[in-house]
Order: sequence, then structure tokens, then C-alpha cells
Amino acid sequence: MTRILLTTVDRDLGLYDYFRENAPAGFLWRFHMPRRISFGLRFLRQNVPEIEILEYPTRAEYVKALKRGWDAVGFSFYLEESNRILEMAEEARRAGVRQLWAGNYGALTPSLHGSFDQVFNGYSEDALAQTLGKTIESVQHPPLVAEFRLPGGWPMPVGILFTTRGCSFQCTFCQTTAFAPRPKAIPLEAIERAVRFYVQHGIRYALILDENFGNIPEHAEAVIELLARYGIRWLVQSRVDLFLRNFDAWLEMGMEGALFGIESFHQEVLKQIHKGEKVEAVMELASRLNRAGRYAQGYYIIGFPSETPESIREDLKTLAELELDVTQITIVTPHPRTQLWGELEAKYGIFERDWAKFDTKHLVWAHPNCEPGSLEALLGEGFKLCYGQPWLRRTARKFLSSRVQRRDLTDLLWSPVRSRWAAPARLPYLGAS
Repeated sequence: MTRILLTTVDRDLGLYDYFRENAPAGFLWRFHMPRRISFGLRFLRQNVPEIEILEYPTRAEYVKALKRGWDAVGFSFYLEESNRILEMAEEARRAGVRQLWAGNYGALTPSLHGSFDQVFNGYSEDALAQTLGKTIESVQHPPLVAEFRLPGGWPMPVGILFTTRGCSFQCTFCQTTAFAPRPKAIPLEAIERAVRFYVQHGIRYALILDENFGNIPEHAEAVIELLARYGIRWLVQSRVDLFLRNFDAWLEMGMEGALFGIESFHQEVLKQIHKGEKVEAVMELASRLNRAGRYAQGYYIIGFPSETPESIREDLKTLAELELDVTQITIVTPHPRTQLWGELEAKYGIFERDWAKFDTKHLVWAHPNCEPGSLEALLGEGFKLCYGQPWLRRTARKFLSSRVQRRDLTDLLWSPVRSRWAAPARLPYLGAS
């Protein structure tokens, strides 16, 4: 029997928290959701139970695990984690592991391939099963529970759902064009099993993290009907045009909030990056979400080649005026196997060689109008604008009003108990159906 261990980057530098990385430095009154489980590894373990996984171990825990002896050790990682993953790969080589594997978005980097014996591209349940001489009839969805903390620290359990994986759009900055360019639906029966687990354990909110929910319309409709039947409120990631097209219908069926890409307030920039949406549509969506009292989370990018510090500063003021509940601001960052990488390398040059700086919070290429350090400073200015003094009052009022309207304050009081299911050791896998 082949013994396989799949692991993530170690946690010695701390657990990644999306909300910490997208807020002013040291900002205490924000949301929290530390990354304690690996969604990708959980999918692999659910569908190929012969493997073992290790999620965000300390380096000492990882070294101890290597002593158990493995035929193959695989690493699931992102580009900015590459330096530490290469260190972990060397540890495995010294421990006598014969095969080292790489997967997830970090494995798209051609210059890293020489450090591994096998590279898995895209969602890899089928490919992993084939290495063990198995086949998978249909992908099963594992229970995925994250602990979402409100400003002040009150915990809420949130069930994570993936209803489709992959995206057919061709945004020049996005690695999904290479990782999973054709969306595939997760079987509705598999989604229902995960939803049933959430409901049985008092988890009434789901976060749908498809690259582009609604990309397969009929499947999205079936998922929405399923969630309504189980009484699940849901937040979802999708495109602005799809939100506007389905806004009223999705609200009626339980949509609690929207996560969407803004990217730029300049139509010519949106055209250049193949983001086929209108600036006015973003304004309309943010306004409609706020009027409806629904959660609004937007993704914005600064530092396109045509921009200057002055123009970025004005755009950040416009961004703050949208009054979003969460604002992600990133610096234009080329990633391997994207069109943006080739364009920036050819026209301006990518000077940074430290993969840790490719975290979308550092300038890694020679910008024609922005001095080194200026975009990082503007990033800080943008977060201070978007999370200024009115933010907490505005967001807290929206949240509490929606709880009162839905009469689920009692459910909120029970949420610390139910959040225990977010502990990695407690979260189970589903048995054969």
C-alpha cells in the first residue's frame, strides 16, 4: 500500500487571516477568520480516503510526521508560500521520502517544478486516485466549517460550499485561466450531504466560494432551491453582472451577502484586463446591497501601468464612498502562467525574486509611474479610508438589523458552542452514501 502524506505550509509565521491582511495594520475592530483547514486537502481526503493530510502544522509537527515514513509527500501551496514549501521539501528529502509532489496554485510556477517529482495541475481528485489505481465516480463534498469572528471577537460558524469549480472568463491577472479554465459542477447530491451536516449541527450560514457562482445557471438555481429548502442563509462570490441580473430573486431565496470584483474604476483598464463589466454596474450593486442591508465585500486592485499616485489616491476615495463591509485592496501582481505576467515582464520587467513578496501587497515589477514603496503606502491609505470611523457603526448596524429582522438573535447566542465544529480535529469526513 502506497503511503501518501499531503500537507500545507507550516504555521510557524502564524495562521493566515484574510480579514487581517485586508485591514489597516493593527486594526482590532475587524472581522477575523484564520485559515485552520485546507479546503483543497479536505476535498482530496474525502474522495481518496487512503491518503493522510496535515493542515498548517508547526514545523516541529511536520518534522515529527516525516519520521513515520512515507512513499510520497505532497505540498498544497500558494505562490507566496513557495520559499517555506521548498524548505519543507528539503526536510522530506533528508527524511528519505522518495517522491515529492506539488499542487494548488503555487504549483503553476514553472521554475519550481525541478524541486518536485510530480506536479498536479488544477483540482486533482481524479489524478490522485489514478496514482493509487482507483477511479472516482463523482466528487464528494466534505464538511468545511470556518470560524468567523465578528468585531470584538464573537464567533460564528460558517459552512463553506463549493458548487462549481473553475471559471471560463479570461481575466489577464487571474491564474484560474491556467488552473481550471472550464467550470465543472459539484454534484447536487454531494452538496446536499454537506448542507445536511451543517443544519444538523446548528450551522445556518453558508459561504459559497465558487470562482464565479452562476457560471452554470441551471446548477446555481438548483443549489439555491436546495439551500432555501434547508433554511440556510448564504453569502456568495460571483460577477457583478450576475448579481445584478439575479439580485431580487437571490435575495428572496436567502442571499445574505455578495463578494465581487471591482478591480478598477476606469473602463479602459477593465477592457485591458478582460474584465467585461461596467464601472456603473459596480456602483449600482454596492448601493443595492447597502439599501437591502446585505453584506458587501469588494475586491480592488491598485497600480495598473497607466495609474499614478495621484490618480490612485482619488480612486481610493471613490472606493471608500461605496461603503463596503469588507474591502480587499491589492497591488497589481503578476503570477506565473497569466497573460499579465508576460505583459509586465516584456514591457517593464519583473525585478523581485523573493516569492514571499508575491502576496499582492508588494510591488514586484518596475512600475513606470510609481516609485518603490509608494504603492505599499497607498495600500495603507486605502485601508484607513475604507475602515475609517463610520465603518464599525455602519457595519454593526447592518448586521444587527438583519439579525433582528430574521429573529435569529438566539441562534447568535448559541454560535460559540456550534463554532467548535470549526476545530480541524473535530470536523469529520462523510462516510459512503
